[in-house]
Amino acid sequence: MAHIAVFSMPEPGHVYPVLGLLSELVRRGHRVSCPVTEQFTSAIRSTGAVTVPYETTFPAEWPASLYDAARLVHVETVATLPLLEKVFAEDPPDVVLWDIGTWSGALIARRMGIPDIQLATVLSSNQQWSLGEAGVALDWGKPEVMKFFTDVHALLGGPLPEFMTLTRRRIALFPREFQYEGDTFDERFAFVGPCLTDRTPFQGSWEPPGDDRPVLLAALGAFERECVAAVAGMPWRLVLVGRDPGNLPPNVEVHRHVPQLSVLAHASAFLTNGGMGGVMEALIHGVPMIVAPRMADQRLNGIRVEELGLGVLLDADVLTPESLRSLVQQVMTDPAITARVKDMQAMTQSAGGSVAAADVVEAELP
Repeated sequence: MAHIAVFSMPEPGHVYPVLGLLSELVRRGHRVSCPVTEQFTSAIRSTGAVTVPYETTFPAEWPASLYDAARLVHVETVATLPLLEKVFAEDPPDVVLWDIGTWSGALIARRMGIPDIQLATVLSSNQQWSLGEAGVALDWGKPEVMKFFTDVHALLGGPLPEFMTLTRRRIALFPREFQYEGDTFDERFAFVGPCLTDRTPFQGSWEPPGDDRPVLLAALGAFERECVAAVAGMPWRLVLVGRDPGNLPPNVEVHRHVPQLSVLAHASAFLTNGGMGGVMEALIHGVPMIVAPRMADQRLNGIRVEELGLGVLLDADVLTPESLRSLVQQVMTDPAITARVKDMQAMTQSAGGSVAAADVVEAELP
């Protein structure tokens, strides 16, 4: 039995896509330890993994800029590294898995001479395509930018791009077909798709209310009024995640949180901000998307969704009830979108998921 440490950012789009991998590693007899905030304790424990509690410095809402997001990750790493390094020095893992927002995992592994594997919960990078170049615009003349990268260099022991690529293997939680320039990524990259598992033990379930109206799931984190206005009088049922804007028509239900996999199992369209976790959950269920991104990586995902014919990209700055209503009708009735979504659903489901990801982890064990 090996001891495997898994570091995930305390965000749904980073924790939920790896739960199936945790369950599979536990099923194979390994001991899995996960640094975790209180919000995700029940989710991690549902897999049989052991939690390592800590407090996060991350804000409730993330900035749109990937540069600003990296600054938050730097603060988080400085704050949490001493505690986590002490925990794992006393109980060394055999291999460490970490994602783009948990630099502490890679630092601990490399300082201890332990193999590390990056969990790619966002689009990955190689010499042909770079998430940083595609999604980050920097003014290198600003002193604060230079200071940030100098501080990061001191913390990580080298440049940030080099630090991110030093890991020998990467497990991408999406299929190769969704990655920009996917054919140029070599054998170090295992495109296994999302590692999903049953979430009902900690999320519950959802069932449609007994009618046959198409279900529309909206989880944008904003635009609640526009979504409600778009479906008023239409033959659809809207499941809206967010704040209750009031004056709801009878075909709308509002929740602060929903068991998203349960709703997507019945959905005909998904309004999403374009986070990779939500996009992959939609594809697993064969649901076309309307993507209204807020962050730079979400916009790249939305562009990819539209390029591949899996839905449409909507500029959130010009989102109106009328434009939304038109796009919902388009993605639910366009036969080309339906066909492409079915094709990508098959590719996503056949990518290997939790079993393929666990095989990669075991191959890296000493």
